[in-house]
Parts: sequence; structure tokens; C-alpha cells
Amino acid sequence: MDDADLEFLTEAEGRFLAALNASGVRYLLVGMSAALLQGARGATEDVDLWFESIADERIGDAARAAGGFWVTRAQPPRLGGALGDRFDVVTDMSGLPDFAVEYGQAIDEVVGGVPVKLLPLSRIIVSKRAAGRPKDDAVVHALETALEVIEALKRSGR
Repeated sequence: MDDADLEFLTEAEGRFLAALNASGVRYLLVGMSAALLQGARGATEDVDLWFESIADERIGDAARAAGGFWVTRAQPPRLGGALGDRFDVVTDMSGLPDFAVEYGQAIDEVVGGVPVKLLPLSRIIVSKRAAGRPKDDAVVHALETALEVIEALKRSGR
């Protein structure tokens, strides 16, 4: 990533992700936001987070440390307060095995100075295809094209 990602997270969002990291909570950035961070073109209004366990009390601790809150009575659970409403909690990913398998294949990235793990673009495509929602179907071709370009650049050493 280049400096363009520095404004990807608000200050509170960055503090929240840093607090998750510091406490050892395992999570992945998934969905279109993760695709954009890997070089795909497109747009999204949210940042999808997939936690290993939404029952992990450290998520609430991290939210409070960032000036936010964690509501577990909602389905799916929600984050808010100073964190705003951009984080969407994902409880499962269509077409993918369990969290542990995907976490093991995650891409390490630094976003706005915060280390994060991203679901690889190829796995995002698998999940969007499996979900079969019109909004996912609309972006699959563009994501496939982005993946082809990214892989070609890697092969050429760029």
C-alpha cells in the first residue's frame, strides 16, 4: 500500500484496530474494503470485520478504549460511538470454510500505521460468487479483472 491508505481509517477506527491487535483478538478485514486495499477498483461505504469469535469480551474492551461501544444483543453485533457506523461485523462468509482456515491464508498489510490481516482477493471473489446477491454479482467481474492484473504485475516483478 502507498500513502493513499493513510486516510482509510478514522483516528478512532485506527485506535480500535490497534487495541484489537494489542489484546490478541483475531479478525480479518473482508469484503470490498479488503479488495480495495489490495488494489481493486471500486467503492464501498463500510469496512467489514470478521472476528474469530464475536463472544470475545476483548472486542468490547477495544471498542471502549477507542471511545466506542460494542453491542452484542444486535444480530449481527454492532460497533458505534466514536467508531461511527462504518464497521460492519460479518459472522460468516458465504462459500468459505471456517475463520481459522481463512486466517491462515490472510495477507498482512499496514493501513494507516495499523497492522491488519486482509482476506485475499481470490477468497473475496469466491465468497461474493457464493453469496449470489445482486450487489456482489455486480462487482465480481471487476474483482476478477483486478486479480488478474495484480497477479500479472507480481509475475513481472512490479
